[in-house]
Amino acid sequence: MAWIELEHLSHCYHAGTEQEHRALDEVNLAIEAGAFVAILGANGSGKSTLVNETLRPILARELY
Repeated sequence: MAWIELEHLSHCYHAGTEQEHRALDEVNLAIEAGAFVAILGANGSGKSTLVNETLRPILARELY
């Protein structure tokens, strides 16, 4: 069983405007307890969005 599991995660900046940008599109992720994880990708691929919008709040709640 996954310690953290995300299914069909999407995140859009400036939705409904001409500057709309989909940073995450239907992302699925499962992280097992005790796993070491690296998030790799090109500039603008959504790495920081994934961490800032989803993983950081989850980890903060789990660790504190």
